[in-house]
Amino acid sequence: MLPLKRWLSPEESAEVLRPYAAFRQRSAGNGMDVDPLVLSDGFGSSGAGLFAGGRVSSLKLENSRGSTFIDGDLVVDGWFENPGGLVFVRGNLIAHTVYTSEYLVILGDLRVRRLFGEDEPLGTCVFGDAHVESAIFNHNHQFNVWGTARLGEEVHDEVHGREAVKQRLVDWGLLSDPRLETPLDMVRISLRGLAESWGPLSDELASLRYTPKPSDFVAEPPVRPPRPNVILELEQWFASTPLPQRQQLEALRTQWLARLSDTAVREEAARVIRKHLNSKKLIADRDALLRDLD
Repeated sequence: MLPLKRWLSPEESAEVLRPYAAFRQRSAGNGMDVDPLVLSDGFGSSGAGLFAGGRVSSLKLENSRGSTFIDGDLVVDGWFENPGGLVFVRGNLIAHTVYTSEYLVILGDLRVRRLFGEDEPLGTCVFGDAHVESAIFNHNHQFNVWGTARLGEEVHDEVHGREAVKQRLVDWGLLSDPRLETPLDMVRISLRGLAESWGPLSDELASLRYTPKPSDFVAEPPVRPPRPNVILELEQWFASTPLPQRQQLEALRTQWLARLSDTAVREEAARVIRKHLNSKKLIADRDALLRDLD
């Protein structure tokens, strides 16, 4: 298994996803419908394990505690399996073979020779480009690509039928007779053998890195500067003083006016005073005070 960097609460998991514009643009128009709450919540509000990315020989992701977040590119020289987890890869996923069930969300590109997608509920979502030589989508596995999808061959059991799926397994060399039924465990094991027979990835594939584009990120609102201490004191004074508003007005003139005359605080001080001195009988006197403040 990859090294665990730390465990994320559901709130922290959501913060990992929040900067990426793609998770704000759920669009039925292009088939993408990724729900960040499913990923950030994990299983039963358990959150997610944040694991380091990197290059491994082969990898089966098993994380019964919650979601699995891969922090960066995941380069797999052999086979990759997600047998039923909630997986988010913050980068590219590159492997010889991929077997996936439940949820696999890839922020970068997916590059794989053989892809077997199993199960219907959530499926595979790729926000970058997908380069797949041959794919089988079983039990109506959903496969959605935000970028460009390059699928050399694809078979869907709901579209092409079970016989077409079994024939494709024969074509892959995983099944000897298309009349036979192959348990899913056997499909996974056979894909492992196929990936291992191909040896390590080429240097060209292994060197690819995900590079976010500026448009991938959500524009952050400007950070509001901290409020001056004297304004915080003024708010606290209004909140705690027992004086009626007329006496508050007098105290403002004698105790606060000089402290609030600085250019950096005058405008906000005026807003605070208007908020708290709202008696109709005192509007003229209050406005006279604010003119003196200017």
